Amino acid sequence: MDHTAEVRLKKEAAHLTQSPPGDEMLIAPCVDGDPFRWKAVLIPGPSSVFAGRRLPLEVTVPTTYPASPPRMRFTEPVYHPNITTSGGIDAEVLGKQWGPALTIDTVLRWVLTLLDEPDVHDPLRPEVAEVYVLAPQDYRRQARDGEVDLAS
Repeated sequence: MDHTAEVRLKKEAAHLTQSPPGDEMLIAPCVDGDPFRWKAVLIPGPSSVFAGRRLPLEVTVPTTYPASPPRMRFTEPVYHPNITTSGGIDAEVLGKQWGPALTIDTVLRWVLTLLDEPDVHDPLRPEVAEVYVLAPQDYRRQARDGEVDLAS
């Protein structure tokens, strides 16, 4: 186990305890005492298509953190072009754009932004991107209500 990762995660957890993230998310570091497992709940604002929903995520941090990004997965269905039916997130910040200066809190804020600003040009679910572009009212309804297209 990389000692650097554990020290960094303890610092991030302490910072979150001292400065909670506000009304837009809840973060629970160190699930069951494991510094590499976190849980979070995103709470989109009133102008979001997801307003009124609480969107839980699991965060799994590799032992090579912060050199490698954490993995994040929604644990409830989210109708979105960049989120798989199993909750996986297509986020460049979790891949190509990842850098050690980023924190779990920063990435969660980016995911919160992604919810209302999907990348329809490179979607994980092209059929949802098509609904987003061609029938935005249907997309908003399905996203808000938590409906999932079972064919995708």
